[in-house]
Amino acid sequence: RDVAPSRGLGDVYKRQRLNPRGKGRVSAYGATEVTLSTDASANKLGKGRKKAGYQGRVDFISIDTQRTVRAYEIKVSIQDFRTQAMKSWVGHYNYLVTTDELADKYRDEILAALPDGIGWLTPTQTVRRPKRHALQIDETWLVWLMMRRNAMVVRDSRLQD
Repeated sequence: RDVAPSRGLGDVYKRQRLNPRGKGRVSAYGATEVTLSTDASANKLGKGRKKAGYQGRVDFISIDTQRTVRAYEIKVSIQDFRTQAMKSWVGHYNYLVTTDELADKYRDEILAALPDGIGWLTPTQTVRRPKRHALQIDETWLVWLMMRRNAMVVRDSRLQD
C-alpha cells in the first residue's frame, strides 16, 4: 500500500511505486525529518549546536525490501534552495523535490546548482532522474535513526491528544 509521508511529498512518494505488485504488504519503511549522524551523541543537539558526527537532517528518507535507500530534500521556495543549509544526499538515490512553479521558473538555475546524479521531482514530473550512489551512512544505524524519529512522532502526537 502507498504511504503518504507528508503533505506535498505524498504524491511524489506514491509515484515511486513502493509496492508495485499490490500484494497488501508494506515494501518500504520511511521517516520524515531524520537527523543523520555517525553516533548517538550527535542526535542530542542543543539549540544552534552541531556536534561531531552530525550529517544534517533529511526531509524524508525511505528504505525498501531490497535495502535501497532513497533520500528526499524538499524545497518550497528559491530562497530555501539557495540557503547554505546542508543538503543531505546520503541515499543510494537522492532527490530534490520542488513545486511545479519553482521548476518552471528556476529550472536552469536549479539544474546548474544540483550536484551530478541527484534526481529532481515535482508533483507532476520527473525533471531529472537520479543516479545510484554508494550509501553515505551505515544502513543498520540509519534504520535505527528512522525508527527513533518515528517513535518521537508517535509520542508527540499522543501528547497532543
